[in-house]
Amino acid sequence: MKASAVEQARRINRTWLVQGTLAETTTAFLDLLERERPEILEEASARAVAAARQASGDHRDPKPDFYAALFSVATDEERDRFLQNHAWTRRLSAERRDKPTK
Repeated sequence: MKASAVEQARRINRTWLVQGTLAETTTAFLDLLERERPEILEEASARAVAAARQASGDHRDPKPDFYAALFSVATDEERDRFLQNHAWTRRLSAERRDKPTK
């Protein structure tokens, strides 16, 4: 049985080595979406997984695309809260906010 996009996103986040506290921050963001905005959790996770797959297929590091796609659904307040110590992801996610995933 295929894992849901949420399960895939959580697994990817758990298994990748990332700088600083990005993994913990991402877990907290996914938890927040699950509690407060469950209607977008599956779509946000699917975007992130698809972005990572596309980057891998293009022979690029999938991490920036994964995290940018996931946080692209964040509100400005959530971006301020969760990405205050992650400037690169913050910038990339803001750029992707209005762009659909391929």
